[in-house]
Amino acid sequence: MKRHYLLASAALATALTLTACSASDDAVSGGGAGNTGPAGDGPAVDGGTLRIGLDRPFARLDPADGTLTSMPMMVLANALYDPLMVNGDNGAVRPYLAKSFTPNGDATVWTLDLHEGVTFSDGKPLDAQAVADHVARLAKPESKCACAVDAAAIGATTVAGPTTLTFTLKAPDAAFPNMFTRSLGYVSEAPAGDAPAVGSGPYTVESVQPGVSVTLTRNPAYWGTRGHADKLAYRVLPDTDSRYQSLRSGDTDLIWTETPSQLKQAAGDGLRSATGPGATTTVVFNTRSAPFDDARVRRAVQYAIDRDAVEKVASLDQGAASDGPIGSRSPYRTAPAYPAHDAARARALLAEAGHPDLAFDYLVDSRPEGQQRATVIQQMLGEAGIKVTIKPLDAAGLGTAMLQHKFQVIDFPTSMFGDTDTALTSLYLPDSPYNFMSWSDPETSKAITEGRASTDPAKRADAYQQAARRIVGEAPMAFVTENTVGFLGAAKVGGLPDLSKRTVLNVSPATLWVKR
Repeated sequence: MKRHYLLASAALATALTLTACSASDDAVSGGGAGNTGPAGDGPAVDGGTLRIGLDRPFARLDPADGTLTSMPMMVLANALYDPLMVNGDNGAVRPYLAKSFTPNGDATVWTLDLHEGVTFSDGKPLDAQAVADHVARLAKPESKCACAVDAAAIGATTVAGPTTLTFTLKAPDAAFPNMFTRSLGYVSEAPAGDAPAVGSGPYTVESVQPGVSVTLTRNPAYWGTRGHADKLAYRVLPDTDSRYQSLRSGDTDLIWTETPSQLKQAAGDGLRSATGPGATTTVVFNTRSAPFDDARVRRAVQYAIDRDAVEKVASLDQGAASDGPIGSRSPYRTAPAYPAHDAARARALLAEAGHPDLAFDYLVDSRPEGQQRATVIQQMLGEAGIKVTIKPLDAAGLGTAMLQHKFQVIDFPTSMFGDTDTALTSLYLPDSPYNFMSWSDPETSKAITEGRASTDPAKRADAYQQAARRIVGEAPMAFVTENTVGFLGAAKVGGLPDLSKRTVLNVSPATLWVKR
């Protein structure tokens, strides 16, 4: 069966050709182990310009902008803003700009202590009041920050000293520090007019053309270990192939990629890589309306998809089959029993549900890898008697369809599952703005809420595993693949980190250098 999918897709494949850390630690970007390409970087080299290709345009250099704090763009955000907390190996979250972040007994009050002597790039102190002002700014609707949903969990913020503040929550939350790894954690002064927000990061803005390019220069007043490169030059290169070719030709030193063919080809082209299992591909059902309000229909689609074959064909063996909402590097990991591919079982469920001739529109990512994945899934579902019409959309179109719930079935590649605590709370509770499935299940909600409130890691893992089993069983979404994503660099780039155990690929360009 798998060979059938490989042959059927061959033409398309060919065409697509919690301890404190200082700023000098590897908490953001890792060390140097696990690189591919030339063995050993040798001593770090200071000076020069590191040229980085971005995969998407940005409207503003403000942590409130979700584009800037998306995983591929954190290589820019980390140059301008130090995160309070940072994602480490195997789902761990550790202090960075923060010195410590500790709860009371029931995780309803959290105390944040900062390093002393930290300043913004304009010389103003980055103290407890600055953090409180930053969180308050991003919590306001006018900031247009998606993080306002997280900030709404805070009942009161109290500045208890120059470098100490407390957050009193509306409900217990043992994973509260996770909210400070991106927008809420990138502490900044409010932007003035068209000027960028001001941060405490290792670089400052020299020039910027929104949506096109930005050049950064080393921050002479940086509180931590200074960056190696004198300057960072970013260019927006949204076309996947053009971005890769810019790296091969030497026009760019570092790029982000999610394209399996590029990951497979990189070593042969003399490139280095820093990648990890940072994305999960799912098929999301709109459970608000028929026929996907019937779990039997959703499970039928689940049974009809051969995840291993999709991974082999669409991901070119660069990833792995996904088996639920708790990823392979999560500290809460215990794989639920995911249904094995069974086209006959899918047909039987459809007949039982009264939909033996199921047909639906499948909204998918218009990028090459999305098209190939959709084509393979279309073939599989066809063998179960399901007629699928593929409708490609760009990222903006897919996002709009999901947020407005204007779809039957939609392709959903996401990095959200990199943080199990946040993913379960954000996707599966009935009042969550990211519950694109419009799905409500009391058993799942109870397990997630209990897990999030527990300060005992074992009890939280048990609760999350209960939720995962329920999610797989009721199938508001079908899990397909866990995808390898990350950075490719020229052979002359040193300091690339080992991201193989990271669920969130958080790289600081300050730790990278250009060999000369």
